[in-house]
Amino acid sequence: MNPFVFHSPTKVTFGEYVCASAAEVVKEYGGTKTFIVTDEVVKKTGILEPILSAFEENSYCIFTDVPSDSDVDTVNAASALAREFGCDSVLAVGGGSVLDTAKVTNICLSMGGNLLEYEGLNNLTVRLKPIVAIPTTAGTGSEVSMVAMVKDSHEKKKLLFGSRLLAPDAALLDPTLLRTLPPKLTAATGMDAITHSIEAFSTLISMSPFTDALCLESLRLLFEYLPRATKSGDDLEARCATLVASAMAGVSFTNCGVGIVHALAHATGAHFGTHHGTANSIFLPHGMQFNLDVVSSRYALIARHLGLSKSDKDNVAAQALIKAIAELSAEVGLPPRLRDVGIPQLHAALLDELAFLASTDPAIMFNPKESSTQDLVGLYERAY
Repeated sequence: MNPFVFHSPTKVTFGEYVCASAAEVVKEYGGTKTFIVTDEVVKKTGILEPILSAFEENSYCIFTDVPSDSDVDTVNAASALAREFGCDSVLAVGGGSVLDTAKVTNICLSMGGNLLEYEGLNNLTVRLKPIVAIPTTAGTGSEVSMVAMVKDSHEKKKLLFGSRLLAPDAALLDPTLLRTLPPKLTAATGMDAITHSIEAFSTLISMSPFTDALCLESLRLLFEYLPRATKSGDDLEARCATLVASAMAGVSFTNCGVGIVHALAHATGAHFGTHHGTANSIFLPHGMQFNLDVVSSRYALIARHLGLSKSDKDNVAAQALIKAIAELSAEVGLPPRLRDVGIPQLHAALLDELAFLASTDPAIMFNPKESSTQDLVGLYERAY
């Protein structure tokens, strides 16, 4: 067995209506003035009402100006408000953009200085203020991960922040909050979680028995229940399964990293604002084909675990998995090509720029196979 290190610092509580305990959980970690980060969509759904009702008067401050693809400017604005209110804890309620914004805001609130000083891996030196995360989507796994990403809108690139100190102290997984999630977002975030598990299972630092088990069970749950959750938002069993699977995938990729699919999706999202889960769904079959010659045995193991192939030939079983992923994406209504999400024709100069962004994205360092600029351009062309 290969040597490995496994981290899972976040306390996970799962159950219907556990979101109502948020104030109590924050208090357990010493929070008395809580900075609540969310967005206008969540605010309008009424999700916040049972959460806020448990907080004492004047014990919290709310920031709702998080966009769907958060950026440095948003973090700076949130940090300024949190400092002004004298906050000593953070509560995030929302999807991946909200959760990542809250986590990066907590860096600024806890450590001060310029946000860009902490970009990259393991640049945090002190324990951050308590943070509790409540996801309202089942996909990003940010509620349990040790990484966060926000966009530098001026440079048109994604910024990565990663440290074991960045992981939320607690995550409250409440499936009732996902009932109003639209089918398209259900599908896109679910495919994001599938990408996390596929890539985490086959990175350069994978093959931990802990993460292997989490990836395989996460994929089993998502293949079985994502179509149901997409078809019927009120299917609570399906919502439970996808929410738990997303968190499992989050723990996996935060230990193992991701790969070329995420690098391509990050570059595309930074330049065009494409939804991250949708971009991952489009790139995933192409990225897997690119990696196939070096990780076919790993893909084959997944295929056999999911009952997608009985072949003892790894390449045959691996191809069955790639085919099944493309079919699942189509079944839940996601587009197969970049042109289908409004991306214009990719001319040579733009392809080179996107390839450069992908080649310098931190995710690509964990990919099991090295890639050239020509390889990345070719992947963009095939995905278009």
